[in-house]
Amino acid sequence: MSSKMKINSAVFLAVLITSFLSSVAMAINVMPFSGELDLTKKPNYKVQVGNRSDFEAAVKISVQKWKIDIDGVEIREPTNDLIVFPKRLLLKPKSDRSVRVSYRNGVPPRVEASYRIIVEEVPMAKEKNQRRDKGASIKVLTRYVTSFYVKPRNALSEVKFIESSSQENGFQLRVRNEGNAHTHFISPSVTIRQGGKKLIITDLELLKPFTNTNLLALSDRIYDWEVPESLRGTLKFDQPYKVTLDWVCENCLKKTEQISFLVE
Repeated sequence: MSSKMKINSAVFLAVLITSFLSSVAMAINVMPFSGELDLTKKPNYKVQVGNRSDFEAAVKISVQKWKIDIDGVEIREPTNDLIVFPKRLLLKPKSDRSVRVSYRNGVPPRVEASYRIIVEEVPMAKEKNQRRDKGASIKVLTRYVTSFYVKPRNALSEVKFIESSSQENGFQLRVRNEGNAHTHFISPSVTIRQGGKKLIITDLELLKPFTNTNLLALSDRIYDWEVPESLRGTLKFDQPYKVTLDWVCENCLKKTEQISFLVE
């Protein structure tokens, strides 16, 4: 195939993809994606569900309790802790509706409770919104899974170092959030010291195993991390080195937190 034919084929493919995407009817959106309910300030939480399409959209809302295991795997469970009203919506084109979420107990929990609010478009019993004069369109049923927390009184996260171990080209770290509220590793940085050498890593892509990971209340997490390949030549992995992990901390006493540990 000639270069000109390859270019023409690429242009045709781009036009085809653009035409395909323009025919997809993406209906609903949800705000916010993460929220919390502080029962000392208000009795319920509101989720805004919008329909940005030119057609009616049927939507259902459900909730699940969730936790994260030590390896970072999310586990969801059925729950009756929350009251959702309404659970089903029929949204007119270009319209919005608020969904109210209440905590059934009505009293702040001792330890923060974490949930997923699931907002999803469902097929309508009778399709009223077919395009009659513009050809067929592809209907994509959108689904959002948001984070929701019911805060305890005096919410506080407190991340503690548990243990570390050396691994090939890096280390394994175990930490525990001993507080009663969640936190994330926001904007983490890692500083490594060995002998007179000091390495500082702030690139969030290189720190992806940590970046924005969620530490739920009273939970442990294990992180495996490798030193970037470009920096490995400056370290001797058969000898101990000190690591300091810093991050911006929500629900902590201080805006920034850190833990330091020895890898050997």
